Parts: sequence; structure tokens; C-alpha cells
Amino acid sequence: MDDKLDEIDIKLLKYFKTLGPDYAKLLATRFNMDITVMRDRLEHLESIQFIERVEGRIVKYYHRRMKSVKHRNHTYYMISREGDHFLREQDHVPDIVWKKPRR
Repeated sequence: MDDKLDEIDIKLLKYFKTLGPDYAKLLATRFNMDITVMRDRLEHLESIQFIERVEGRIVKYYHRRMKSVKHRNHTYYMISREGDHFLREQDHVPDIVWKKPRR
């Protein structure tokens, strides 16, 4: 991938900013993408320092409009300071629409 971000990358940044940390498998399901493609996108965003891995064994995130605390079983990612600044500088940020995962 090159350094340019497409609409899906920007939607991922908005997703992280709005809903907090999440992991590749759930993101792939929500965005209706293949898991390997999602991992490549996350690696690219991490390489340009727009997202970062969540450290520690506990992760705080928003689920169903409620703040939750969960034990971490996956590699979670969240938006970084650089990613947040990049998102603020965008003239148009597309709405995030994702597929609701099955339970």
C-alpha cells in the first residue's frame, strides 16, 4: 500500500475515534471485508502512526453507547494523536456504516 489513505482508511480512523479500540476480526466483520485485507489496512495505518496498539491486559471501549471494560483477548488498536489530528484536518469525513456482527 502507498501512503495515501482511501475512504475506508478514513472511516476506520473515524470508527476508532467514535467507538474506541477494537480488533481486526471484528472490524473485518463490521466493514464486510476479508480479515487479511483488514489486517493489511491496520498494519499500514500503524506504520504511518495513525493508529497504535492498545497496551495492557484490560481495554476500555464503547459498546452500544455504554462505556465498557473488557479483558483483552485480541490485539486491539486505537487512534493515535497523529491520526486524530489528520482526521480533524479532513474537509469531508464519510459516515461510518458497518455491518452489525452476529452474536
